[in-house]
Amino acid sequence: MIDMRRFFTHRAYPCVVKKFEEKFDRDKLNCKDYWFAFTDLQKKISNNRCPICEVKLTNTPNKTNTHTLDHFRPKAKDMYLYLKCEPKNYMLMCSLCNNTYKEDKFPLIDETKRVVNAKKIEDTREEQPLLFNPTEENPLDFFTLVFIKTTDGGVLELEPKSNLSEIQHQRSIAMIKMFSLSYCNEKSCTHKRKERLIPRGKMEPINVTKVSNKILRKNYDDFIKLAQAIQNKDKKAYALIVSNKNRKKKLEKYGFFNFIMKKQFSIK
Repeated sequence: MIDMRRFFTHRAYPCVVKKFEEKFDRDKLNCKDYWFAFTDLQKKISNNRCPICEVKLTNTPNKTNTHTLDHFRPKAKDMYLYLKCEPKNYMLMCSLCNNTYKEDKFPLIDETKRVVNAKKIEDTREEQPLLFNPTEENPLDFFTLVFIKTTDGGVLELEPKSNLSEIQHQRSIAMIKMFSLSYCNEKSCTHKRKERLIPRGKMEPINVTKVSNKILRKNYDDFIKLAQAIQNKDKKAYALIVSNKNRKKKLEKYGFFNFIMKKQFSIK
């Protein structure tokens, strides 16, 4: 998972917000054609990867890794209708994380505290969301990486960081479950098949488990040698990896790289 907190402090952010707000009438909430103005800036910060699962994004429509812009607090009428044009509510995600996993869900620890008439994000500060937005909070504060071997091969998954408060632990678990950030085999997975919308209003079945585990396996293959070199204090192996500028540059584009360099991982 990628730390996206630079989004709000990026020097281009005020300019993007200004241009966005000049294009629509906030009272009419008719901003649908313009909120993607924030996509390019978030893609730049995430190195064109989904901040949640870290899959490489594509502009090609109707792929599981197509880039989308999520309303983190859903814009549905019974949720946060008045936040649909709030820039601080936008979150870059791949189509799989946004449209298949998260959909219009936004669970709270205490549902009675939901502020459905919020006009800006600041109005929701008393809520206690189970999900966290990487543009506001650092994933390193919630998770540790785990390299594990499964019957499907090696996978790289997230698990809650040790010594979290009870609430932070709940939030870590909620994120892992919501976005399928841990390994799930075909027999035990309860959400292995879902449907997603494709052109002309048709629904297409998707094997969520297969797609998710493929992402987890690729992440394992990309990082296991670096993690092993650090864990085993193998300076030669580590030097071979980081001295290869192209390879290091590729790894640095992932949020996982920060976890590993901070030794926030385990190999099982």
